[in-house]
Amino acid sequence: MRHLRQGVRQASVEALVFSREVLDWAAEKAGQSLHSFAESVANREKDRERIAQGRLTVAQAEKLAKKARIPFGFLFLDEPPELIRPSIPDLRQVQDAEPLSDAFYETLEDVLAKQHWLIEYLSEAGVSELPFVGRFAGTERRNADEIAADMRRELGITDDDRRRSPDAASYFSALSAKAEAKGVLVFKTSYVKSNTRRPLSEKEFRGFAIAHKLVPLVFVNGRDAEVAAVFTLMHELAHIWLGVTGVSDVAPTKFGHPVERLCNRVAASLLVPMDDFLARWAGPQDVEKLAKYFRVSKLVIARRALDNKLVDQAFYDEVAANTQRIKSTGKPTALVTIPIRNSKKFTRTIVASAMSGQTLLRDAASLLNVKPDTVVSLARGRAENG
Repeated sequence: MRHLRQGVRQASVEALVFSREVLDWAAEKAGQSLHSFAESVANREKDRERIAQGRLTVAQAEKLAKKARIPFGFLFLDEPPELIRPSIPDLRQVQDAEPLSDAFYETLEDVLAKQHWLIEYLSEAGVSELPFVGRFAGTERRNADEIAADMRRELGITDDDRRRSPDAASYFSALSAKAEAKGVLVFKTSYVKSNTRRPLSEKEFRGFAIAHKLVPLVFVNGRDAEVAAVFTLMHELAHIWLGVTGVSDVAPTKFGHPVERLCNRVAASLLVPMDDFLARWAGPQDVEKLAKYFRVSKLVIARRALDNKLVDQAFYDEVAANTQRIKSTGKPTALVTIPIRNSKKFTRTIVASAMSGQTLLRDAASLLNVKPDTVVSLARGRAENG
């Protein structure tokens, strides 16, 4: 036993030789250079030189793999691996948009894993495909008002939903509940999985939609303002009705992908019906009042006014320039946020499956990015709340 302990200690301090090309790749994924990584883990110059030569201790290599968010075994390869990422059409409208980040792709992979589990679960149960997915696919029948009216009927959205919602956050909750009741998974989070130190960027993307016939889903970037999240939700749901999968920035512009412009018009028509808007519009001074009434951002109201030539481009640009993301207040408990970031429908389904023994507790926990005892707590909380 003493010899074994000595062997472990010796392995932890002896340097292993790695490919310099792989180390540079890993350091770049960690947001560093190999030189800066060496400076962060080694105090002595000769130790930093050793790392630069590709010789790291086990502890240093493990730290690099953790920072790069790659399996430890990747460091032993002769050259960097070709990582296969899930593909999704990039429909963002911002000119010269930044390449989608690792944070985005890890989020996409996480959501797809949940979707794949539910597809298998529902397929085994013999559940039918959803008729509204792709209902307006193709080049014909692309009228925004018609699509919005169909979404309103299918989801059961009424003016009372808005009137009964004291704020945009409540309105979002009411609308997402209606979407999930129809079979659409709605995810909303501001960070990668359960890592609050890895925020998602609203400047990179606002949301995405995957128009699967059995398990369609929409994702809303929780880093954005609540009023903006309401619009993004409707925009992404419009993608489901069109049968178009893609990632969006939901920029209200006349340029960019035609599907994005159409989805913007659908969301505006659904959230701010034209007749109601025109009846309440008395002038540019009403932008803030109408934004509060319709539970949307001032930018959406300004866009509605611009499209009807009630304001000029300069006024719209001024509203856009002054629109800032409003940070949410309060810190809800984990048991409240877990179902929101994992889709309430998905969370209910997999927790029930785990509690019935159909799904292993550790598998359910892994998909929800929580510990197994948290799955039990979620089940207990649901039972207590009826």
